[in-house]
Formats: sequence, C-alpha cells, structure tokens
Amino acid sequence: MRRRDVLRVIPASAFGLLCPRARAQTSSLPRIGVVVVGRPDGRPAPLVKTIGPALASLGWIDGHTACILVRDAQGRLDQLALLIEELARVPVDVLVMGGATVAQEAVRVTRDIPIIVSGTGIDPVRAGWAESYARPGGNFTGLTLANDEVIDKQLEILRTAVPNMSHVGILATRANAATEPTTRRAEAAAARMGLKASLGFVLNEVDVEPEIGRLRIVGIEALVVLADPAMDNLRNAIAERAILLRLPTIGQLPFYGEAGFLLVYAADLPAIHRRTAIFVDRILKGAKASELPFESPSQFTLTLNLRTAKNLGFDVPTSVLAQADEVIE
Repeated sequence: MRRRDVLRVIPASAFGLLCPRARAQTSSLPRIGVVVVGRPDGRPAPLVKTIGPALASLGWIDGHTACILVRDAQGRLDQLALLIEELARVPVDVLVMGGATVAQEAVRVTRDIPIIVSGTGIDPVRAGWAESYARPGGNFTGLTLANDEVIDKQLEILRTAVPNMSHVGILATRANAATEPTTRRAEAAAARMGLKASLGFVLNEVDVEPEIGRLRIVGIEALVVLADPAMDNLRNAIAERAILLRLPTIGQLPFYGEAGFLLVYAADLPAIHRRTAIFVDRILKGAKASELPFESPSQFTLTLNLRTAKNLGFDVPTSVLAQADEVIE
C-alpha cells in the first residue's frame, strides 16, 4: 500500500491529440483512433489526458511518428457508433476504446480493425467479444477493471466504515451489458455478508433524485455505485443527493472521490491507460489482437473524502483512515 497522499483537486490542462482529418487520410503515418464517452461540460476524459504522453514515451508522437485521432461524444451515448464509424472509414490502424460502453459499440462496427479497450467492467468472454482471456481470438483485446473483485472489496470496506449497516443500496445504470451480471454479483456479495440489498437504476440526471430518494425510503443506510460511463456523468448529482440524504457512498473509479463520494475503491485508472499504450505499440509493430491476452489490473487504491465525511456528519473509523491510500481534504 502506498503512503497516503492529501489531494488538492486542481483541474488538469487538456492537450491536443488532434491530427487533421485531411492529413490523416493522406498520411503514411500509423493512425490511432481514440473514442471516449466524455463529459457534457467538454472537460477531457482521463484516457484522453493520459494516452498521448504514454504513446509518446514509446515513440508514437502525434503528427511526427503517428496520427492520433480523438473522438469525444461529450456524454452523448447515441453518438458513439457514428464516431467509431467515422474512424473506421479513415481508416485507422487501431481503435482505443475508453470503457465498456464504447467497446460494445466498436465490436458492432468492425471485426477487422484491432480494438483495444482501456478498462472494461464487462467480462469480454461473457459478452462474446473474445474466446478467452488468454487468447481472445478476434479483433478485440485490452484491459479489464476487475469489477467483480472490486465489488466484493467495496462492500467489505463499506461494512467496516458503517459497522452497524444492515441494508445497502446498489445503484447501477441500464446503459450496458454489464448491468445484470454485475448487480447479481453485488447482491450475492451482500447476502454473504448478511446484508439486505436493494437495487436502483438511473440513466439520466432527472432519475437521480427520485431513485436515491426511493432507496432511502425503503431503508438503505449506504450506497454502492457501480461504474459505467453513463454513471460517470451523473457522479456529481449522485454525490450531492446522497449527502443531502445522509448516505455514505462508495464508487469504483478514482475521480468519483473528487465528485464528493465518501469512499472509492478502484483499479488504478491512469496505470490502465498507460498500459493501454503498450498494447497499441504492440499492435502497430505487428502483433495481432487475437493473440494478445487480456490483462487485469494489479494496482488498486482506496480514496477517502474527508470533506464529504464532514458534510455527512460522519465519523470515519480509524481502521478505514489507516487503509486509505489517498485522502481528499
């Protein structure tokens, strides 16, 4: 476990990863397409901020040794297929997909262009994207978020933080194929711990207030929020509503802590994005996606937001404070 850091949240500066489309169509440089769900406010997604420098460290410098084409849906899921189709027509030599929601659109668009997913909460074999983790067999490979294992650990941490808890809420979206198996896993993990679990579902911001309110009425004492690109864009509204209702929250992605979640237990997302660049490097040097094994994360972090604890009037147990890798004050 790393030494705890106290974070002061400062917006990161975006950088250009844009290779003009006309040049991309005529250039002999390798073409790397990157697609993210993005954020409605236009702030760059974590993958976009990380992948450029990571590729440059391997010698793939935008406009010099490679052409990096970024497409950001700015939170609009209905635009993903169109953006991927645009890159497929260029064509790009490899597609990097920012998460499971983007990946599931990519596999519908092309079975020819190599696809690398930079962190998926969907089991790629269960979803039919790959034959096995060791030998994917098609045009799809990449890195998982190990969300099944993360859910178990989330509930353990939440139970430690709220020791008298008997009823937990599990909040998910219906935006991707992972929802049903992931919620089943969460319910089973809660049952093993002797907890009653109630499910809630959101898709848009208008769903947040009534759904969390409904869960509170049925008696939940804390809330587990399952990761999903659609959920990413709702994290601030969820954190705000949960604080108003005095509900401790735990999320699955690092930036949920910055949004106001009390706790986050997550795979190290920047490490996953940096590792994605190595997959791109291998593909551009001749490796086949069908023969590149999927990888699961080896680094996880626990983030604690003390501001949120104060707003909740919540006393953080010493045992949880001692486990935290990162503390937001």
